[in-house]
Amino acid sequence: MRVFLDVNIIMYAAGASHPHKTPSSTLLEQVAQGGIDAVCDTEVLQELLYRYWHLKVLEEGLKLVAHVVRIIPAILPVSKADVLLATSLLAQHRSLEPRDAIHAAVMLNHGFTHLYSYDHHFDLIPGLKRLEP
Repeated sequence: MRVFLDVNIIMYAAGASHPHKTPSSTLLEQVAQGGIDAVCDTEVLQELLYRYWHLKVLEEGLKLVAHVVRIIPAILPVSKADVLLATSLLAQHRSLEPRDAIHAAVMLNHGFTHLYSYDHHFDLIPGLKRLEP
């Protein structure tokens, strides 16, 4: 089973001490070792770059993105069809954030059913099963 990795898994693994840090780090180690077949999309990478740029620690963000690209075997593009589905998802689920609607659309359009994330609003979307590390 292939799973989608939400950006918060990567952020917790790379971030400061937090209850989600160790489980997120362990999950990413399993991905790096090939024990979990994971993907993400280009928007996950954009979110990482933006966050580190915003914090004015871009060099750390560049290193993190390079690491993510090395360990995650497939980075899915965001297509026009994904954006159109995301707009539909946003209209149906008003508590869903736009970036997460994009992730959900990419997952649904590529046939993914499972994702690792701490964001509970993914639970609203039929066809997706959210897992926590």
